[in-house]
Amino acid sequence: SGYEILVASSLANLADDRGDLWNSGKVVSGRSTQIPYAGETLHSGEKVYWKVRVWNQDGTASRYSAEATWEMGLLVPQDWRPARWIARNLDQNDPLAPMLRREFTLQKAIKRARVYVCGLGYYELHLNGRKVGNHLLDPAYTDYNRRVLYVTYDVTSQLHLGTNALGAILGNGWYNMQTEVGWGFQNASWRSSPRLLLKLEVEFADGSRTNFVSDASWQSSTGPIVYDNIYGGETYDASLEKPGWDLAGYDASQWKPARVVSGPKGRLVAQAMPPVKAFDVLKPVALTEAKPGVWLFRFGQNLAGFAQLRVRGPAGTKIVLKYGEEVGTNGLLNVKDISAYHTLTGPGQQFQTDTYILKGQGEETWHAQFDYDGFQYVEVTGFPGKPSLNSLRAVFIHSAVPETGHFVCSNPILNKIQHATRWSFLSNLQGYPTDCPQREKSGWTGDAHLAAEQAMYNFMPAAVYEKWLNDMSDVPWTNGELPAIGPTPGFGYDWGNGPAWDSALLLIPDYLHEYYGDTRVLAEHYAGMKRYVDYLTGHATNGIVSIGLGDWVPVKTDTPVPVTSTAYYFKAAQMVSRTGAVVGHPMHA
Repeated sequence: SGYEILVASSLANLADDRGDLWNSGKVVSGRSTQIPYAGETLHSGEKVYWKVRVWNQDGTASRYSAEATWEMGLLVPQDWRPARWIARNLDQNDPLAPMLRREFTLQKAIKRARVYVCGLGYYELHLNGRKVGNHLLDPAYTDYNRRVLYVTYDVTSQLHLGTNALGAILGNGWYNMQTEVGWGFQNASWRSSPRLLLKLEVEFADGSRTNFVSDASWQSSTGPIVYDNIYGGETYDASLEKPGWDLAGYDASQWKPARVVSGPKGRLVAQAMPPVKAFDVLKPVALTEAKPGVWLFRFGQNLAGFAQLRVRGPAGTKIVLKYGEEVGTNGLLNVKDISAYHTLTGPGQQFQTDTYILKGQGEETWHAQFDYDGFQYVEVTGFPGKPSLNSLRAVFIHSAVPETGHFVCSNPILNKIQHATRWSFLSNLQGYPTDCPQREKSGWTGDAHLAAEQAMYNFMPAAVYEKWLNDMSDVPWTNGELPAIGPTPGFGYDWGNGPAWDSALLLIPDYLHEYYGDTRVLAEHYAGMKRYVDYLTGHATNGIVSIGLGDWVPVKTDTPVPVTSTAYYFKAAQMVSRTGAVVGHPMHA
């Protein structure tokens, strides 16, 4: 029947029940979720502590909850100063993954340390010989002309007195598409060579602070990743590894100074959603020799991720792993359908293929860092000797959304449908909702909204959807028209869109309100919703809309576009009217 929230600047204040930043007082309300902070102005990097208590229907107060915390990000561009974007070079066609490093010294006891980092297209950050965090494929894909995501890590425990070493490996990701594909990503206006922006903020026990940032003092080189592409795969030459490159004292005399470069046009925003992580590790259920020297591993489950290789062999041995979902009648991998729209004949053009070149030093284990594939089969060639079922594992990766619901029943068919639904959804959640994890990996609007309700029953994907709704709001709008995919380099305005697909911008906020009581997301996107319906109204004739995709890839019958598009136009108009009433902009019929 009521609640009280205390927000404090210290644990001591919170323990004394002093909400020096915000004390909501007792709020008599049946609503106790989606309560916005309404206290003192908070500042970049500030850590605050909070707790809550509630009153039941009899007016009896509960105990306060255990304390919880949140921490503010870097709120304005000036907070990044004096960090600069740095790169190895400006050649966007260079296939070699850049490596960047610098050393620094700490001479006082450390209380707290945070590193804020954005590496485009993807990065892997190292500190004192260890990877920082357990995220994969960071930062999530956006329209880099509009919005660029950074990630924050607590690295207090990884620092020590004396000399420390920071290092980063950069991948191309969606920022630098080197493969020619049918959706034009290689021609994106944001396309540039990989680059890094970083700020490490250290607070000492005596209260003083210091920063270490990306700038011209960093050094650059290349290493074992000699090719990486979100569609094509990754090539790793273990003989080119640089042992100790991320440790203090490493001999970097052959490394060159990093270049200070311009950054992307988009504004820096915290990646406020669960990251992509590795989850299930699957063992192969079968291994066959399709023809001499060609081994086919079957995992019995379609998934998005990568294979983890375990092998011994002579230095220079080249092992090629090709990923797919189907086997042809000849027993070999068939990728004809999923490789459509990819140009596979030019130099450096390949599809879902990883290559590992051995260094020849005992057992070697490896997996790709900067791409993922959709597969249940892996075709392996070049393996030294005969592989076993222990030579390969499949690693399932997806946005780390927690499970919130589960379903099982006595009907095995329904259970299989539920199982397939969950794996399909998670395979297509890689920082944004995609249509498929192999051929396209694009944020198709129709796929996103059709899957949203089952996703909300099974998982908690709200933060990922909110990020993607921002992606859709960021796309260039000319006259209110939306593209079929988001983010987009420009594809989707001339084909693939229309009310049945674009209505994701209205349906998903509506679902977030219906399932979670979130009115904020409605308020944030109301103007865009209204603008889109106005666009449809301008293309309606006697109330009938005849634009866009309708019954896409029908099994038997093909519903006419005017039927599907007008139905979604009607639904969209209803949602705008209802949303306007919720957020304080009532409309009259």
